[in-house]
Amino acid sequence: MKYLTVLLILMAVSIPFINTLVTGPDIKSGDDWTVPSWATITTNSGFFSEETTASVNINVGVFDIAWKQINPSKDVYTYTTTATIKDMPFSSFNSQNSTTKSFWMRIWNSGINWAPTWIQTYCSVGSIGKDYDGDGHLPIWNQCVWGEIKKMYSHADLNMRADPRLKFIYVPGAFNWCEFDFTEIGNYSTTTGYSYTSFNIWFQQAMQDLVDIFGPYSYKLVYTGEDYPFDVDSWPSGKNLLAKDAVSKGMGIRNGITEIFNFHLSQIPAYGVTIDTNTGYLQFNKSWILQSNPNRVIGTENECYNDCGYTVASGNIYYAVKMSNLKALQMGVNWLYLVASTSYLSTYPDFYNWIRYSLGKQSTNGFDAWVTLRNAQDTYWSSDNSLNWPGKPYIKNLETNLLQRDIKGGAYTKNGSTKKTNIYGGNSDLGISYEGRQTDLATGNNTMSFFVDDQFSFGTISNIQIKVTYLDLQSSQWLIRYKDNNNTISNTTIVTVGTSNTYYTATFNFTSIQFTNSITTGRNADFEIINIGSKDIEILFVRVVKLSFSSTSSSSSVTATASATTTTSSSSSSSLVNDNSEINKDVPNVTSILSTSFILILLLLLLILI
Repeated sequence: MKYLTVLLILMAVSIPFINTLVTGPDIKSGDDWTVPSWATITTNSGFFSEETTASVNINVGVFDIAWKQINPSKDVYTYTTTATIKDMPFSSFNSQNSTTKSFWMRIWNSGINWAPTWIQTYCSVGSIGKDYDGDGHLPIWNQCVWGEIKKMYSHADLNMRADPRLKFIYVPGAFNWCEFDFTEIGNYSTTTGYSYTSFNIWFQQAMQDLVDIFGPYSYKLVYTGEDYPFDVDSWPSGKNLLAKDAVSKGMGIRNGITEIFNFHLSQIPAYGVTIDTNTGYLQFNKSWILQSNPNRVIGTENECYNDCGYTVASGNIYYAVKMSNLKALQMGVNWLYLVASTSYLSTYPDFYNWIRYSLGKQSTNGFDAWVTLRNAQDTYWSSDNSLNWPGKPYIKNLETNLLQRDIKGGAYTKNGSTKKTNIYGGNSDLGISYEGRQTDLATGNNTMSFFVDDQFSFGTISNIQIKVTYLDLQSSQWLIRYKDNNNTISNTTIVTVGTSNTYYTATFNFTSIQFTNSITTGRNADFEIINIGSKDIEILFVRVVKLSFSSTSSSSSVTATASATTTTSSSSSSSLVNDNSEINKDVPNVTSILSTSFILILLLLLLILI
């Protein structure tokens, strides 16, 4: 009976100290791309390519037509003629149109060999120059040429705008691969003096013409130019916003080279992504018309890792694939061009499954929020002084609905130990990347602060996972500091870091957690990673996962940020306070709780036995 009494007392004493709101950490090697079972594919999203490959979920193939193929004579249209462009055979319009599957379209317009032969005589035009493949092109801004292109787009039998099989169409169908590069335009401008003013008058009207032709289906139009175009350096700054102008008129947009994920992709206003010139972090404008309209197409292409003249060493393939696709998601992409072989879909199935479920997600319907911690050069800005920010040309982090910010009072971070450079062989555009962020104990900074987008989750939330990918670099310890549903600041179990120099992902499961911007006065984070060891820790990636669908309970529609307390990393270290003492004083961790419980149990046992 005495021992039963002891057991009951032991249980009674221990129960208050068992935290049933959080379990873990569950540790696995490498990245963790688990998708919760309730997640669904966004309707207007997917993988597309030249041809479908169902085994890797590329389900939308191309419908390619050359202008000459369907409009062989002025005002004459035919649907049974084939063509060959760039050694690619194009089946007839009727043949391609017989499919029951979804497709995307390109109408190849500007090439000398793409356009009908009669157009040069009728409009008195010739080649303005050749692209990098050696193909000559027509001046599509010529009033006569553009007038005939408009007719072709407007022709009743070709206007497939309302067809539900048509997901989107690349426009205006000009220059190499129908990608509206400015190389040919710039060369023509240099040779003839063709001015920005003349081009801009045509451009604004031409984009409006296409929007008018597609009417209520203009969201299917995808402008293939880019922000801050190359090869027209002498033109005024208005050229930098032409892509944004096209989007403003009602179009979608696509980028063709996010494989080079650091370069020329930080200041992209057409996507609603801009550089915060006060901090060097990226700003994402959720209310921008492209991002806020779920019908719009936001595209990019990621297939040129060991193709298109690029070369990536085998040891860097996963890194290049991962970072380019994380960049695509950070841009809000919902349609991703991939090639089954050269995009390595079968090599990284778990990663691409996560990507497929993530495409097109917004803060209000996403199943996770994430941040990859890094500091990377955008070398495009090395010689462009139109924008300046602390640390230029380095850009901090890639973020979707989860922000990390360096904040005074113990939460400054420093570059991680992993330096990436020369990823694409001799191509230097990608620059230098420092992947991961470290605490900086030497200057009193033992904390990393994180902020969940209020529209993703705000208030007391049930069934949440926090996944932290860290480098097993040097012996130390860390934990997550959070607020539970009782409004109590708590700590998770400790993660012990070793010296294997490999990446691990620690997963914590929260039955209930509060995201109310109330962790640590002055920082007002949603949760923090605290280094309680004697050496710096290195964190690469943090993901907040909803294990079940829950609507936002936010009382505010404003995204949580740390702007009120964010300062630059150049602040004096004398103003920083090491938070270890605060943690040990205010929030007992699991180890100390269990130690206290054990001591109390021993004392009670001793009293009973006496």
